[in-house]
Parts: sequence; structure tokens; C-alpha cells
Amino acid sequence: MSGFSARHLDQPMSAVLRPTPSDFVGRATITICVNERPEDGISVSCGARGGLAVEKAIRAEISARGAAVDVRTIKCLGLCQKGPNVRLAPGNSWFHGVRDRDVPELVEMALNHLTASQSTG
Repeated sequence: MSGFSARHLDQPMSAVLRPTPSDFVGRATITICVNERPEDGISVSCGARGGLAVEKAIRAEISARGAAVDVRTIKCLGLCQKGPNVRLAPGNSWFHGVRDRDVPELVEMALNHLTASQSTG
């Protein structure tokens, strides 16, 4: 990963929302990267940049809303430079540069996206 610069966390969270498959049945899943590597200037990781706080905030927000969404963690989503990263499935939608303070907006966007996808599918 050397030669790449990490996304600055003072930038706003970005979202890439993709359509969900029309034949999807089941529960949606939000996956948060919590990988932690040393921040040595050579590599970056979502966990070391706040991924664990994002996970905690997402779990609390999903629970408070009573949303039918599973929350999982993973050690790497492969987009370290853009992290902390969160993936929404089905549909492979992404949220990059997520901070714990972004979580209410992220969950709102995700739930609205899933609802809109269900009504058009």
C-alpha cells in the first residue's frame, strides 16, 4: 500500500448506493471493517481510523430503530485508503470515510435505500 495516501477523515463521508437485486429475500447486512494495522505511514486500516467506534455506533443505531438489518464485522474490505469503510448488502453499496458521528445519517440512508429498492422491485 505504499505510495498511496489515505483519505482525510476531515472530508465528509461518501456513499455509493447501488440497486439491490429484485429477487432478494432475507435480511440486509451492514458490514463494518475493523481491521487494525499500525499507522506507520506505509499502511492504513479502518479499525485504527475509527472502525471500532463506527461499529459500536451502528449497532446502537440499528437497535434503537428496531431495524431488521444484520450487523457484522470483517477484517478487510479491500479499500483501506478510503476507510473506515462500511458495506451494505444486498446490492454492494458502500460508505467511505465513515466516522461515528456519521452513523445516524448512514443508517437513515441505508434504510431509505433498502425501502426504496423494495418498493421498486
